[in-house]
Amino acid sequence: MPNRSRRQFLLWGALSLGVLALVIVLVVAAPAGNPAWRSANGGGGTPAADLPLTGTDYPVPPGAILVSPTGKDGAPGTADQPLRSVAAAIALVAPGGTVVMRGGTYRESVGLVKKRITLQPYPGEHVWLKGSLVVSTWARAGKAWRHDGWTTDLCQNCFTPQIIDPEHPLAGSPDMAFVNGKPLRQVGSAGEVGPGTFFVDSAAKALFVGDDPNGKLVEATVFDRFLQFDTNSGGSVLRGIGVAQYGSNQDYGKRGAMVVVNAPDVTIENATFAWSASSGLAVFQPGGKVTGGSFRNNGLVGLVANRADDLRLTGNSFTANNQERFSLSGEAIGAGGAKLTRTKRPYVADNSFVDNIGNGWWCDLGCTDATVIRNVARGNAVNGLYYEVSSRALIASNVMSGNAARGLKISSSDHVRVYQNTFAGNGTTLGLYNDKRGPESDPYSKQLGLSWRTDNVTLVNNLYAGTDATRPIVESADYKASPAANPAFVSSSDGNAYFRSTQGNKAPLVIWVRGAGQSTEYGSLAEFSQGTGSDTHSLALDTSPFTDPANGDYTLRPGSPCLKAGRPLPADVATALGVPATATPDIGALPPKR
Repeated sequence: MPNRSRRQFLLWGALSLGVLALVIVLVVAAPAGNPAWRSANGGGGTPAADLPLTGTDYPVPPGAILVSPTGKDGAPGTADQPLRSVAAAIALVAPGGTVVMRGGTYRESVGLVKKRITLQPYPGEHVWLKGSLVVSTWARAGKAWRHDGWTTDLCQNCFTPQIIDPEHPLAGSPDMAFVNGKPLRQVGSAGEVGPGTFFVDSAAKALFVGDDPNGKLVEATVFDRFLQFDTNSGGSVLRGIGVAQYGSNQDYGKRGAMVVVNAPDVTIENATFAWSASSGLAVFQPGGKVTGGSFRNNGLVGLVANRADDLRLTGNSFTANNQERFSLSGEAIGAGGAKLTRTKRPYVADNSFVDNIGNGWWCDLGCTDATVIRNVARGNAVNGLYYEVSSRALIASNVMSGNAARGLKISSSDHVRVYQNTFAGNGTTLGLYNDKRGPESDPYSKQLGLSWRTDNVTLVNNLYAGTDATRPIVESADYKASPAANPAFVSSSDGNAYFRSTQGNKAPLVIWVRGAGQSTEYGSLAEFSQGTGSDTHSLALDTSPFTDPANGDYTLRPGSPCLKAGRPLPADVATALGVPATATPDIGALPPKR
């Protein structure tokens, strides 16, 4: 964990996380079926009982409808006569009203919500909505344990086959199973079942687990989603609760997330989304606000959004998503922390994207006018931040460290301003590319007149620290069919600092696309500046500029040459970051003004 420092960048956007015990209460009767979960990493990740919940002190407004695990459907929903199910409470509450849930675990699927409501926990109490049921009747079956009469209505083929990694062929299955909150890994036959695994035999209507279930809490997934905000539910609020273990699928037209926002101006606040079979939260309408949430261990991605104009994504944590190990290449549609598409003016600030098995944050297919500031992207399996086939963005004062492929990837996107970011220990620090596609492949992008070419990128006051001797600090490549017709990728680059901590580097410092099909390698900052006229005020560093990088502290050490060495900060960038528009800012990420 990083040291606590006044200017500790890795703490920006972090949430106060606590370890909370769950009160397991069966709220609805089991339907005629049931399924289960598997984590392709052998059942790793954070058990549901250890996941955080925050914001449980919301006051109970007058006229609220109350729900309790000890309540009774048909009751009036008052404090002394609460309802038992969330679905019954939503059916009873008046438009604009509030449903308040007493502490416990509710196992149900509400379906479509067609009126504006607020859904929240009782003050000081912890509420979980789960898509699983408790399974308690078992018989020994060789080296496994068997539960009979197990059937579900979960969709087994609602995914794009191209996104399945052959090494993880069951990734698209929505079945999940948990023992004492720990996920089991799904296998393909009863003969493969062993400790830490499970199998669903649909033909025999049987569920097998490899761990002794006696005296333990065994949960298996049966519901595909909790709810969908739909017609007439604009302005609704969901806050302070946890949603977990729903068998969502990858087909977003068929219940592709545990909670789906298909109404405008919906707020999701201080909620936890964990251990879905596919996506935790989906936002498909404009004006949404997602703040203070925790998205952890979801099967494919923590959050997905499309046509979600003006989405505000602030103060959330996205951790260890893509537990199902969906493919990271080819037709993968967003494995990792958060994936946005076709969205105007997304505002992404003060979030953390950490240890996701994919990209940390990704905006694709015609995003425009994005603001991406003060985020932490660390330890992701592909890119920390990724802006693809889109246009116009401010990517500023983010910290990107330890991402396997790149800290930041910009592909076929124009007018992207990259200011004041800190990069440390990524595979390649910064990647700039044109891919082969044109906007004609996406009607939305074509309608907007997007070029799908990397052009007019600005790189100012960034701190590039690389550790891989085989990779450049900045890599660029043009894969268009006719690169000779393309402009230079970068219009301005200056005030940056370059540090390579490895000796005997085998890769150039910079691979630079100059336009007109010309690409040149430069071994040093001096060669790069002389050859391009760029980075004339930039620094080549001989020693690390950081205070304590081994412990994640990427503040500038006393006496660092990066202090007050940046180029003048434009007023609009300073305003967005909440810092003074100084003529000599530090190089790298800037802490917000307190």
